[in-house]
Amino acid sequence: MTRKLGGADGQVMLLVLGICLVCFAVAGLAIDGARLWLMRRSFQSAVDAAALAGAGEVDLDRLYASGGVPVLDPHAARLRAVAVLRERGLGERVEVVAVSDAVRASVRGHLDASFLALVGIDRLPVAAEATAEPVAGER
Repeated sequence: MTRKLGGADGQVMLLVLGICLVCFAVAGLAIDGARLWLMRRSFQSAVDAAALAGAGEVDLDRLYASGGVPVLDPHAARLRAVAVLRERGLGERVEVVAVSDAVRASVRGHLDASFLALVGIDRLPVAAEATAEPVAGER
């Protein structure tokens, strides 16, 4: 005896299929969201380190001439910050701006989605930025 799908059986099958699709979408969002959060955290750590390293490049001649007020060497600060970012493999996606009183490092990139690509979201943007300035130490 064969049973024909229809009525309540067909509705239950559609409901189960819909619930499965929703669960798959939520799982995909959780997985890609966690990957995105970890990538953003990694970018933030890198730009924080770069900005701090750049802020350590003080122009010593101007420091001693000013009586202890730290002034950055913008060229050396920029080079140091870029070097730190290159060490972390982010050299091509960065922007570093250094002036006499601060260093600003930023990185922009994207995450190739795995699960969310199934619903048409292929890339997720990721960015981080940090600023650091030299601080005079106590004597």
